[in-house]
Amino acid sequence: VQGPLAIEIVVGLCNTTDADRISRLKNYWATLAVVAGQPAAVSRTGYTGEDGVELVVDARVATAVWEAIHAAGATRGLLACGLGARDTLRLEAGMPLYGHELREQTDPFAIGLGLAFNLNGRSFPGADHYAALQARQAGRCRVGLRFDSKRSCREGDALLQDDRPVGVVTSGSFAPSLGTAVAMAMVDRDVAVPGTPLNAVIRDTRSPAVVTPLPFYRRDRSPA
Repeated sequence: VQGPLAIEIVVGLCNTTDADRISRLKNYWATLAVVAGQPAAVSRTGYTGEDGVELVVDARVATAVWEAIHAAGATRGLLACGLGARDTLRLEAGMPLYGHELREQTDPFAIGLGLAFNLNGRSFPGADHYAALQARQAGRCRVGLRFDSKRSCREGDALLQDDRPVGVVTSGSFAPSLGTAVAMAMVDRDVAVPGTPLNAVIRDTRSPAVVTPLPFYRRDRSPA
């Protein structure tokens, strides 16, 4: 359940004690509660860039819990959606996805995930390797791209500066919050500067884009 009213909708299906505990959850924390009369593991997580919760319940009662949540949110604008909507939201929020920005060979420092590593005086398997990656700052890095049209690029589309290949798109879509197409890409570091004009090759046609800071959208401020 994702969105600014997600917590409100879910706690409305709980007793006072569980409702208070869920409301106090910090991001990425979890608790046990009874939701819609059923035991559930509730975490303040999601991959949409919005506030929200995820619930784990017994498969035998999952439909009943789903229907209770859907009914509770009916007057608050709650709608069922699929992975396509989730993917658009995570792209607007600048969140990398495995198989796109994240792969086994990905340099975490090149895609902005260095925060996951504490290398200060710590020793663990692979520490020397990651310290070397952090120090060398080589290869391509992740950037945002904003287009001047609604035409979407897709993973694998080439990026050019003039006629020089400088990168590749990893995720692309029309962004409803911005009213235009956006993308994430891995590009050469010399063009990874906000405001740099590039062209994405979409089905043999060049589509102008500008390098843009990530994320494109934050829930605590207007879209970029």
